[in-house]
Amino acid sequence: MSKVYVNGSSGKMGQAILDIFKKNNFNEIDKIQDCDVVVDFSHPDSLNKIIDECLLKKKPLVIGTTGLSSEDFEVINKASRIIPIMYASNFSKGILNLKKSILNFLVKSDEEYHCEIEEEHHNQKTDFPSGTAVDIREFINQNDKKKLVKSLKIISLRRGNIFGIHKIIFKNNIECIEFKHEALSREVFASGALAAARKIIELSPNLYSIDEF
Repeated sequence: MSKVYVNGSSGKMGQAILDIFKKNNFNEIDKIQDCDVVVDFSHPDSLNKIIDECLLKKKPLVIGTTGLSSEDFEVINKASRIIPIMYASNFSKGILNLKKSILNFLVKSDEEYHCEIEEEHHNQKTDFPSGTAVDIREFINQNDKKKLVKSLKIISLRRGNIFGIHKIIFKNNIECIEFKHEALSREVFASGALAAARKIIELSPNLYSIDEF
């Protein structure tokens, strides 16, 4: 049985992670030095501290905290030379499938489009645009080899108790094509974090993406 330390365990996402980890043979540990893997779903302000502790104890780290700055990513990259780190803005397998569909569309299309990424989350989510929306924007820019996308903007909405809706809309004068992913429960993210935690325990120091898993 493996042991996990969850940074941010008091939050709703942290509780969802603990629930699914406990159901899958992970014990919750209250000290980093005693765990096999650290999972961080907290706040950007606590990132440096948790990374420092992981470096000190040589513990692998899974990061799902969003709203990180470029300076935060510099810290992550530097730490990944010493410990294995897995970062993702979204741990849902459905988002990976969404990106594959967008890639297939960009490869096969010959039309020009304007693109909108619309993301909608619960009204307690403070960072916007969402990390997933930013990631999808970068994904489109990197894979638009034919330069089909003439403009790209992100629209962020905050209301109710929505776990996460992402719509990617390509439109021109003759058609509108939409790709959509909706998370119906936090469990979809917790399941992805579980898969990442199981894998990263086996890996050597480096910075890994969810795509590799």
